[in-house]
Amino acid sequence: GYLKAARGNNGGYMLTRSPKDYTIGDILRVTEGSLEPIKCISENCCNKKAECRSYSFWKELDNVIETYVDSKTLEDLIK
Repeated sequence: GYLKAARGNNGGYMLTRSPKDYTIGDILRVTEGSLEPIKCISENCCNKKAECRSYSFWKELDNVIETYVDSKTLEDLIK
């Protein structure tokens, strides 16, 4: 739903919305998948999450990444 295609001499790909309506986070998640720095953020990779000394660091980093990429739009990059 991000692009529409047109065939013919004037064909190609066009955005379905204005560049200001696309966050970089949305684009990265569609093209790259998860942006999480480690699998444990979304997956239950072990049963020691509560005891893990580094989990809070990775969770905070994930929050920073998500907040940043969701605060920027395609229009921001174009400018």
